[in-house]
Amino acid sequence: MKKYIGLSILMLSIASCGPMQKALKTEDNEYKKEVANQFFEKKKYRNAIRLYEQLESIYRANPKAEDMFFNFAMATYMTKDYELSAPRFKNFAATYPRSEKREEALLMEIKSGLALSPVYSLDQRITYEIIEKLQKFIDQYPGSTYVFEANTIMTEMNQKIEQKTFENAKQLNTIGEWTRNYGAAIIALDNFIYDYPGTQYKEDALYYKFDSAYKLAMNSVHYKMEERLKTAKSMYDVLVRFNAETKYKNQADNMLGNINDELAKFSK
Repeated sequence: MKKYIGLSILMLSIASCGPMQKALKTEDNEYKKEVANQFFEKKKYRNAIRLYEQLESIYRANPKAEDMFFNFAMATYMTKDYELSAPRFKNFAATYPRSEKREEALLMEIKSGLALSPVYSLDQRITYEIIEKLQKFIDQYPGSTYVFEANTIMTEMNQKIEQKTFENAKQLNTIGEWTRNYGAAIIALDNFIYDYPGTQYKEDALYYKFDSAYKLAMNSVHYKMEERLKTAKSMYDVLVRFNAETKYKNQADNMLGNINDELAKFSK
């Protein structure tokens, strides 16, 4: 038993004298920085971060610490601490405006925000900020090797905003049964189609616009009903012109039949 206890103590003693412990305790900041960078190269990011944190205030704005601060931000990103990596990349770009890594740092700041961008159904403030930063990056560095990646992210973010806009408009149709305000749904869906003419949700938007117009007409007072039925019928025509074999064809055709039945009553 004593043999094993002695061996454990020896191993702890050796570990305490290892590069990490020595770097943490030393007052030689150049040595500490060197060890931190070595840990970074070995992808031991958490060890590197502990040392970088000790050096952050000492080397602030030091031109010789450019690589250290970039590594510090990247190590933070690699450990998925995006709330910290974003400002660290931003600070790097501001501190070293002539750095060869400035473009990459700006994109990594954006990618840190990307990781924090919520699902489309939640508030998209961060997403809008990312889009704004992406546009600024593309305008500032149109020939950058990172432009393709920036444009890819831009597409992804715009699609998220597009989906949220569509779902918000669609929701007005869904809650129309309780609010009796199908007119608001028609306007919202119409605005969506206008703002996103090439949207992947166009067929859905056209159907829900027709559905809103149909429900508005069928629940109308008599003197408004005929006109609203005709409006709904025209929206059916738009839907089937867009896609004659729409996935909503069965529902739409049944609704059209009801519209025609109601219109026939006005011709008697």
